[in-house]
Amino acid sequence: MEVIELAIPILVFFLMFVIGASLEKSDLYGVKTQSNKVLILTLGQILLLPLCAWIIIKLMQPAPLVAGGMLLVSLCPGGAVSNIYSFLARANVALSITLTAFNGLVAVFMLPLFMVSVFPTLSSVDLVVESLVIKQALQLVLLLLFPVVLGMVLRHWKPVFIKQVMPIFEKVGGLGLLLLLVTILATFQQKIAEQLSSLILLAFVFTLTSIFIAYSLARLLKLCLGDEAAVVIEFPVRNLALAALIAVNLFQNSDYLLFAAIFFVIQTPIMLGITAWYRGKLATNKSSLTF
Repeated sequence: MEVIELAIPILVFFLMFVIGASLEKSDLYGVKTQSNKVLILTLGQILLLPLCAWIIIKLMQPAPLVAGGMLLVSLCPGGAVSNIYSFLARANVALSITLTAFNGLVAVFMLPLFMVSVFPTLSSVDLVVESLVIKQALQLVLLLLFPVVLGMVLRHWKPVFIKQVMPIFEKVGGLGLLLLLVTILATFQQKIAEQLSSLILLAFVFTLTSIFIAYSLARLLKLCLGDEAAVVIEFPVRNLALAALIAVNLFQNSDYLLFAAIFFVIQTPIMLGITAWYRGKLATNKSSLTF
């Protein structure tokens, strides 16, 4: 457990740095030109996903630790892995990165409030408002806001170097997240086995519901296919490293990691399938436009 506790903050910092280093001036300009859509999509993640998780928990009544883990994952911002999926799908990667970064920045301020107001309704965790807000706000500033800004600054100062090393950074970040989740699975395999059926069902339902919410918002906003793909991929993919950080360092209860680990295992083939489907559809559309 000591290795996991040490690795989690380092991994969160690195992943957020990669997101910041991926942002270009054109991405920020895109936020200005599509600010209303970006705002709606960000609010959709912040408000609708936790609400979705809350409803699922109320209907299915899982064990408290499983419910707490699911709610924790839903409250976290989007994960950097979604940017990789969007790249593979040939979706609007700039929009994907912008949503991930903007959602992460908003989470610095919103996540402590949600933890205080929403989490106690479904969990027995004893949260002291003052200590939670102060401690978590400081952690999130250090591990979310600071690395994103650092990445953006380095991108501005050393654009050629950052572009060269970015593919390596993305692979290292993805591998780090995979190793973390495999370690969690191995460490808590007995506890996971005890709740396996409940964990699998909840992970499957939450993933599909998140995809449905994203697709509905994309259609409502009349997004083009490339933007729609980025949004549909973005919503289900949560920042599981941040969820692990909060569970271990803030709540000091590693059992909340059980859902995150199974969620990743169940979600990965679903997201790869969606990525492949959008890649094929976007390629077909591009081919038809050339004639």
